[in-house]
Amino acid sequence: TTSHLMKCLKCGELNPEVATYCQRCNAYLMEPPASESGDVFKALILASLVTGVFYLVFPIPVTRNTYVLQLFTGRISELIFVLCVWSLALVGFRYYRYRLQDKALEALRHHELHHSYQSGIYVREVEERIAELSRHLEARGIRKFQSTVVFQRIRRILLYLRAVPKKEEIQAILNYQAEIDHNRLQGRYALLNVFIWAIPILGFIGTVYGIGESIGEFSEFIRSADSGSVGGQLRSALGGVTNGLSIAFNTTFLALVGVIPIMVLASMVRKGEEGLLLNVEEYCLEELLPHLHVHPGRQALEDATQTQLEQLVNFTEQWTRQAAPVLNSVGEHAKTLEAQVAALQPVLRDFSAGLLNGSTPEASTPEVSTPATSTATPEAKDSNPAAAEERSRP
Repeated sequence: TTSHLMKCLKCGELNPEVATYCQRCNAYLMEPPASESGDVFKALILASLVTGVFYLVFPIPVTRNTYVLQLFTGRISELIFVLCVWSLALVGFRYYRYRLQDKALEALRHHELHHSYQSGIYVREVEERIAELSRHLEARGIRKFQSTVVFQRIRRILLYLRAVPKKEEIQAILNYQAEIDHNRLQGRYALLNVFIWAIPILGFIGTVYGIGESIGEFSEFIRSADSGSVGGQLRSALGGVTNGLSIAFNTTFLALVGVIPIMVLASMVRKGEEGLLLNVEEYCLEELLPHLHVHPGRQALEDATQTQLEQLVNFTEQWTRQAAPVLNSVGEHAKTLEAQVAALQPVLRDFSAGLLNGSTPEASTPEVSTPATSTATPEAKDSNPAAAEERSRP
């Protein structure tokens, strides 16, 4: 579905959310949808249209106020008016970008993402996390969220998670990225600062031009004065002098009045964008950085250890179930053997005591042969038939 795809801002090709470059034209998918030059050009067109309507349709063609006509009449006044409208259009575009960034940040502060961050952000989940952020912002109607500062900042952090081994280095990268965004913000107001500086300068240029015209009219009167008609020539010369002075003061007044709202509005929008950058940095430090698991090797070791422990537990349970009957049988035989040994102990004790008591007299009285026995005569031996028969047995 298109909700899981990222549209290339250059060729319109639909790419996966985790893609960095377009698959068709190789364009960087995080490119802002409207560059600064595009905003400047659109603001110039808008200022030209407003100026044309102001001077050709309403109110200059229908007004009868002499002061208003004198105030906006002249090339310098027209140029001041164009620059003022152009500057206000640029401020309007900057405010639109600021509101888009602020809405994206508020959408990311949702409690669903907060609970998701608390479960931990691992290296293996980088693509899933980026896709989750994209779906979350799109579901809340954030248009062109790829160009928002907060989305780009989080996306870079998640991509750095693969290569940076320490959380301190990621925090240093965050600080460096915050400095880059701040410098980029200051660069976006460069042309507007030039306009704020140039509009009063144009007013002073109109003042110098008007005073120069006045002096030129009066000098022309002095050179061509005729004593016979001094009164009429003086009135004509004074008319030119007052006309030049009106140009001088009107351009200065128009420039100073026109630059005030530009400065006020530009300062308010810039202050809001600077506060937004600080909020983005605070969001990354509080919501994202504490839940990063930046050691892929340790993570792999922990996963492998957990797997081995689970396998060891399963093997132990299976071995216990299989060995339980054998252990029960061994226990029963051990009890039987213990009973038999207990029954044999009195018999063995009596046998040992009798054996020891029977062998002690024989050991204490050795057998000694007497001379009478060894010297007995044959007659004496035969006189005992029982003894002779006993000796004759083998």
